[in-house]
Amino acid sequence: MAFGVLINPLEDTFAWSPGAVGFAYALMSITSAIIAPIAGIFSSQFGIKRTVLLGVILFFIGMMWTSQVRYLWEFYLAYGVVFGASQSLFLVPAVPAIANWFRRHLGLAMGVAIGSWSLGPAILVPIMAFLFEAYGWSQTMIIVGVGGTLVLCLVMPWLKNTPEDAGKVAYGQLSGDKELLSKGTEFQEQSKRYQGAMYRTNAFWHLVNIHFLGCVGHAVILVGIVPMAVHKGMSFPAAAGVLTVIAAVSLLSRFLAPILGEKFNTKGTMFWAFLGQGLFVLLLLSADSAWEFYLFAVLWAVPYGGEGPVFPIINRRYYGFAPMGPTHGWQMLGGGLGMAFGGVLPGFLFDTLGSYTWAIWV
Repeated sequence: MAFGVLINPLEDTFAWSPGAVGFAYALMSITSAIIAPIAGIFSSQFGIKRTVLLGVILFFIGMMWTSQVRYLWEFYLAYGVVFGASQSLFLVPAVPAIANWFRRHLGLAMGVAIGSWSLGPAILVPIMAFLFEAYGWSQTMIIVGVGGTLVLCLVMPWLKNTPEDAGKVAYGQLSGDKELLSKGTEFQEQSKRYQGAMYRTNAFWHLVNIHFLGCVGHAVILVGIVPMAVHKGMSFPAAAGVLTVIAAVSLLSRFLAPILGEKFNTKGTMFWAFLGQGLFVLLLLSADSAWEFYLFAVLWAVPYGGEGPVFPIINRRYYGFAPMGPTHGWQMLGGGLGMAFGGVLPGFLFDTLGSYTWAIWV
C-alpha cells in the first residue's frame, strides 16, 4: 500500500516516468502472484515458520539492494523480483496459520490480523514521507529495510505452526470436536486429496477470478492516488496524507467485515464492498482540492477495507477445515496479478494520455 509514496521521489531523483516506476510495482505483484501458490504449498509441507524466515531474508536483501539502485533495470530486479518474492513468503502463510489456531470465531481473528495490515501502512506512509523529505529515498529504504527486518526477527520466536506445537488447543475447540491432523505423512496425503477435490469445483476458480478483478480496481487507487493528488497541485506530504487516511479508515472495515461475514452473509458483505468502491471512486473525476481528495479517501476506504478479509471466511464456509495454505496461495495468485495490472495502469495511461481520468474509470 505504501508504494504510492515512492513514485514522486524516484521521478525527482532519476527522471523516471510514472509509468516506468509503476511497472516495478506491477513486476513485484506478478512475482508475488507467481510465488503465492508455491508459498502456500511450502508452508503446508515444511511449516509456516521456515517459509516466513525465507521471506524475511529476501525482504532484507530486496530492501538493501533497492536502496542502492542507479538504473531502472536494477530497480525492477531488486524491488520487482526479490522484494516481490519476499511478500508472498511471509504474507501468504499468515492466513492459514491463523486458521490453524481458530476452530471457531475465525472472523474475529481475521478482523484483528487483516486490520493490522491497514495499521502498518497508516503508520508507515507518513513516516516514509517524512524520511523522504529529510534523508532522501535511498537512506529511507535502508532505514525501513533494517527496521522491518529487526521487527520480523524479534517476533519469529513466538511464531508456531499449530497450537499443538505450542502445547495448546485451538481457540474455540470443544471437547467433542474431531481432532484435526496438522503434521505428518497422513496430513500431507490428506492435504493433497483435499486440494485435488477443490481444484475440481467452480467455486475455487471463481474466487481466484474475483480476487483478480477486485485487486485490479483498488490497485489503481493505491498506486495512483498520490501522483493524482500531486498532479492536481497538492504538496507531496499532503498527497501522502490521502493514502494514510485510506489505510487508517480501512482498518475499521477490515476488522468488521470478516466478523459480519461470518455472522450474517459472506457474499453480501463482499458485494457491498465492491459496489461501494465502484461508486465512491467517481468522486475523483471532479476532485481538484485537498478536501475533496480527503473526502474521497474516507468514503472509499470503508468498502475497500471490507473486500479482502472475507475470503478466508468464504474458504472456511466452502471447504471446512481443509488445509488453507494452497487454497489461499492460489487466491493470492489472482490478487497479485490483479494488483500488477491495476498498479501499472495509472502511470501508463498518464504517460500516454496526460491524464488520470481513464485510470479512474477503469
